Amino acid sequence: MNIDDHGTHSIPLELHFSENDAFAGYFSTSLPLPQGALYDLQYCQLLCDSDPISCGARPLATWPDKSIKWIHLTFFAPKSPFSQQLQKEQFKFVISQRRAAKSLVISNILVYKQNDTLTEIQNSDYILKLDHADGQFSLASKIQHKSELSSLKGQLIFKDASKLSCTISSCKVSVQETPDLRHDAIFALQVNVEIDYVDTDPNSPSHIHVKNVFTLIAGQSAVKLDVTLHNPKSAVHSGGSWDLGDPNSFNFSELSVNFDYNVVCPVDYRLTRDQEWQTATVLPLIITQHSSGGDNWQSPVHVDHQQKVPFDIKGYQVIQQDKLLEIGSRASPHIHLAAKFCLSMGDFWQKFPSAMGITQKRVSLGFLPEQTGSNYELQGGEKSTHTLWVSASEDKNALDWTENAPRATTNIAQYANSDMPLYTEYARSDSELQQLINNGLLSSNNFFEKREQLDEYGWRNFGDLYADHETAEHDGDAIFVSHYNNQYDPIYGFLRQFILSGDRRWFTLADDLAKHVKDIDIYHTLDDKSEYNGGMFWHTDHYLQAYTSSHRSYSKHQGKGAYQDHAGGGGPGGQHCYTTGLALYHLLTGDEEAKQAVLTLTKWITYVYEGGNTCLELLLALKNRNVLGLKNHFSGQYPLDRGTANYLNALLDSYIITSDAAILLNVEHIIYHTVHPNEDVSTRNLENVEETWFYTVFLQSVVRYLDIKRAAHDYNSAFYYARDCLLNYAQWMQVNEYMYLDKPDILEYPNDTWTAQDLRKAHVLAAAYFYSNKAQKQYLTKALYFENQVASRLALSETKTFTRIMVLLMQNDGPTNYFKHADLTHTFMRAESNWSAPSYEKGSLTTRLLKAFSTRLLKISLADEVNWLKKRLR
Repeated sequence: MNIDDHGTHSIPLELHFSENDAFAGYFSTSLPLPQGALYDLQYCQLLCDSDPISCGARPLATWPDKSIKWIHLTFFAPKSPFSQQLQKEQFKFVISQRRAAKSLVISNILVYKQNDTLTEIQNSDYILKLDHADGQFSLASKIQHKSELSSLKGQLIFKDASKLSCTISSCKVSVQETPDLRHDAIFALQVNVEIDYVDTDPNSPSHIHVKNVFTLIAGQSAVKLDVTLHNPKSAVHSGGSWDLGDPNSFNFSELSVNFDYNVVCPVDYRLTRDQEWQTATVLPLIITQHSSGGDNWQSPVHVDHQQKVPFDIKGYQVIQQDKLLEIGSRASPHIHLAAKFCLSMGDFWQKFPSAMGITQKRVSLGFLPEQTGSNYELQGGEKSTHTLWVSASEDKNALDWTENAPRATTNIAQYANSDMPLYTEYARSDSELQQLINNGLLSSNNFFEKREQLDEYGWRNFGDLYADHETAEHDGDAIFVSHYNNQYDPIYGFLRQFILSGDRRWFTLADDLAKHVKDIDIYHTLDDKSEYNGGMFWHTDHYLQAYTSSHRSYSKHQGKGAYQDHAGGGGPGGQHCYTTGLALYHLLTGDEEAKQAVLTLTKWITYVYEGGNTCLELLLALKNRNVLGLKNHFSGQYPLDRGTANYLNALLDSYIITSDAAILLNVEHIIYHTVHPNEDVSTRNLENVEETWFYTVFLQSVVRYLDIKRAAHDYNSAFYYARDCLLNYAQWMQVNEYMYLDKPDILEYPNDTWTAQDLRKAHVLAAAYFYSNKAQKQYLTKALYFENQVASRLALSETKTFTRIMVLLMQNDGPTNYFKHADLTHTFMRAESNWSAPSYEKGSLTTRLLKAFSTRLLKISLADEVNWLKKRLR
């Protein structure tokens, strides 16, 4: 007996096809589920016209009661001849209290077998074999065709700066299964191949890591291969600068995948989807994307360590037997081989340089192809990810869908089930703030146009945003290079806009940026100082060109003392840590690398504030105990600033995706040791805006904590401590807060970024109104005042489309209307006035010192002390 489509929960899905695709490939989507709705995948199905269909399902997160909180679905759907409206009702994800009977008819299978040396996988279209010794693979087609070609042999080509093949030191293979809801079978497999290389030059050993991820799906002729190159060494970053040319960078000449075959066969190719297919009658033929092909293709954003742009050809070229056959701006080539195999690369022109080479018995897909006169530099802690598709199909257009993958979405009301506060329930598409946010897609200075202005393309740059707000002090027509590096979490903002509007362009921006941040903006090393390892690099310095710092923030070419408190060097810092967008990206896409990025950043920022176990570190903490922005390790008090807010948010995001209750206890400890419900807020010096404005960011993180606890119906003492802190500060804000630019003289840079930041005050005050049982209406009145003032003032601003302003609006829009209209399903206790005194005010400094140092001395390790010192004296 199949599940009734009128089960306990029935969630309709809307499918979005590309207009030109006869068959759309496979769909994927994620659904947030209410607590207690689903514990076992046996009690759910995906229905098409009331009939269960094959569907891969993976739980991504669980509620405290172990029921599934987020589930990721992958499935196939042929393009319907019916109307789009009918399609909205056609697919449903259904949960029932009755166990579903498994179908005995399996039309498409995915099976695999493994031994110590080989993994073999097959479905109805192909057989993939993977060698455990070196990661080489073969793909054999099951298509019956007159062509003698039956299989391709694939091999990763990785060459060092001397053009010598790097030597493999180890290779490990693992497999992850995704079950099919309809059958007792496998719907999808992910095969992970971890390869370590050593440099062929014994005088400069560089241990380089490559991760190859094969994604295979039952009933799908296409295999996806993601190749990630990683330099796990730390950068030297002499003088706190992070420039290209660092001694610990790895320089190499090529990263490609070769497909070899043993017979001469016909090859067709197409340069873009809009062009006709051509037959490669004369070989060899090479298609190379040398640069972006845009108007600013020679932008200084592309400089190498010598401050030179390392290419001089615009767009792409097609070379046939050493003769120029064709030129153009932007290529997205596909190859059809022997009427059996289709091949393509993801982001071919966007992540230039890229190449496809065709000879009589080989197709070479150059992620980073060999170039005359220059090599590639992978900085310490940096990654670079590239994607290819190979399909065993007679259809030349079998991979067209990969360029504009179809998608499935659910009703926006479904997101109210999530414990990640998105504030989508009462969003208004016609609000003034939303109209301002829409400039991100619709204005002449939209986010896609900004890419063109800076030419934010190429394998290291693509996906990042142009920090055009930093051009405010720039004169002249020359391109000013400044990278945004996810400041204030545009990944989250883009994804929230995608949820609200369903406009694919918002998701595209989030997808590109998330992939960039995972590779470039996070410092992937364990060999540097612990307060740097795994951290997020700072955004480019204010009003200073990036020069050769790439995305590393500080360059040796920048001037010193450029502005007040200019550091002139540094590295990853807790004041710049944004994890919510990555967590949401994981929950919406199932991307495991995004989840690991959140956990890595959380581990890093935890060390930034909690430190390690050495006595030398504690001595430094003693010296810095009164420094703004640092935790006082002797009183235990945390700074009331955005760094602590980022710390809280990282912990909360890790809790959302892991459901580890210990993480929530850490959050509560930090709140207890930062603010107090009965403190005199006037002593916090909040009138000194330049040094204290970010207290509102901290309060926003407290509101997130309250929202997450409320979603789980967990109203314990820690909840009310945090709630009472919020109300205490809201009372002070109600009397004392104003629009920042009403007092411009006290600001170093009085610009409209401050106006956008005022939206944080609306969030805090609206939440205080809600958590006061909607009794303190003056909080809502002032929240609406701030929101309306932000909207009306920015509407008149010439800088309203600057990246930082746009991101602040996307990050902070939504809460005011949500807290105004949300129902009070729980009556909160009255605020208490007799909370015990904070622990950070108890005891003398001498007592605290003795306690802290005695604890460290009992666990002292000479090796740890020496290691801590060595990493700071190099």
